Amino acid sequence: MKKNLNALKLIFVVLIVTLSFIACDKDYNTIGSDIIGDKNFVTSSAIFSATSYNKKLNPVQTNNLPSNLLGFHNDPVYGNTTANIVTQLLPQVYSVDFGENTLVDSVILSIPYYSKVSADSPDENGNTLYSISDSLYGDSPIKLSVYRTDYFLRNFDPQSEFNDPQYYYSDANSTINFDNHITDLLYENPLFTPSSDAIPIFEINESTGVYEEKERLAPALRVHLDADYWKEVIIDKQDDTELSNQNNFINYFRSLYFKAEAISTEGNIIMLNMASTSANITIYYSKDSVVTEGERDPGTYTMTFGGIRFNTLENNFNLTLEDGDSDLGDEKLYLKGGEGSMAVIDLFGNTDLDGNDIPDELEEFKSHKDDWLINEANLVFYEDEDMYTPEDDYHKYDRVYLYDAKNNNPVIDYFIDPTINEINPINSRVVHLGQRFNDDDGTPYRFKIRITEYINSILLKDSTNTRLGLVLSTNVNTIQNGKIKGSEDQNVTVVPSASVLTPKGTILYGSNNNVPENKRVYLEIFYTEPAN
Repeated sequence: MKKNLNALKLIFVVLIVTLSFIACDKDYNTIGSDIIGDKNFVTSSAIFSATSYNKKLNPVQTNNLPSNLLGFHNDPVYGNTTANIVTQLLPQVYSVDFGENTLVDSVILSIPYYSKVSADSPDENGNTLYSISDSLYGDSPIKLSVYRTDYFLRNFDPQSEFNDPQYYYSDANSTINFDNHITDLLYENPLFTPSSDAIPIFEINESTGVYEEKERLAPALRVHLDADYWKEVIIDKQDDTELSNQNNFINYFRSLYFKAEAISTEGNIIMLNMASTSANITIYYSKDSVVTEGERDPGTYTMTFGGIRFNTLENNFNLTLEDGDSDLGDEKLYLKGGEGSMAVIDLFGNTDLDGNDIPDELEEFKSHKDDWLINEANLVFYEDEDMYTPEDDYHKYDRVYLYDAKNNNPVIDYFIDPTINEINPINSRVVHLGQRFNDDDGTPYRFKIRITEYINSILLKDSTNTRLGLVLSTNVNTIQNGKIKGSEDQNVTVVPSASVLTPKGTILYGSNNNVPENKRVYLEIFYTEPAN
């Protein structure tokens, strides 16, 4: 009996290891008939067309984003995008007593970058080295300015009858023009380039009177602001109503405007972690001690970028983005982040989706739902190789995100993907969403998106077939959505924030008859059926 149990354990281990190799392979293999048994079952495959077409995006909602873009980006195909940030500034506490004879020592604006420890870390001195390459695009300087404005950011839409929330869209600088609301310049850097260097923090050694390094912070936008200005607008207001509560404060200090400007045809755009607890403006001050006469007590006053915060996006594209042909499909699919473009996919052609119609050639799957098993189903998209040169690595880490465009949710395969990686989104959900790859044989790069359970639910479980949306993404872990301003297409009313958060773009081959057959979008299904 023990021998049988040990044999079973060995078989189980071998099976698990085999499946692990299958799951980690970029060009995923199917679970074949060798697992079920060649004598009774056979594994077959079938390929079907999938109609795909473009959807141009109107201005997109940019408030409530988990992160924010700042800078100027020149995409080699699409052209230029400038990303600015408008945000409220909220104190952590109100009605503060700053004490007597208060002096402001320094004021620090700090916003973390998205960084990770470099593979070369530590350096020869034992210091941690960082990389910000995953969230920085471009390395040429831009002009960066931070302004205070008199524009009041509302929580509720005054045009609404039911106190609906106020949405802010990517075209806010066109409709509002924050340049006309500037009151004070708080910071300016005519040659700003984000740095991956750790930030040393020094503290005076009271015994020697010498400043010594206390700690090193991860990379961030960290700059000194004018101490006199912040003493006047904050510290000197301690007895006034402006600092007594949040409503009074945001009416007094209405908003900040982070403005990026190009100074050349190139530039840089960085993703900022403005929701971090380390993202703030902190006033460091001292006051007369209430305990020991003649001594000073230190204090801090911190204001975060909470409340309303959004991006404005200004595009100057090299090509015209348009809605595509939903009947015949498009030759090229233009996936552009921000206020750009996405693709819509009808898996079974232009059918009556509400009625769950599918082509005749797929009806056989439904007729055999009791004795057939779909082992694997993939949507395959080929990249337009004409948009880059062979040595170009601009698209190396591109990811795409597929979702149910009717219900505005990921498909079921997204939720059951075991490869979720919250720390490194580039390597997250790689079973379902795949990664950009080719076969090193001169064929174009492609994306293979596994939708096995989604297809199973339609063909074998009678679930409803819906249109799918496809966008470019830099973080496939982000599944929240934002509204599309004035969308007249009832099939596409929101867009995943994962797309809004990338300044990049790519081009994939579509599905119409002008596309070479070996590069056309297709759906492949591997299935097991009883042997004749």
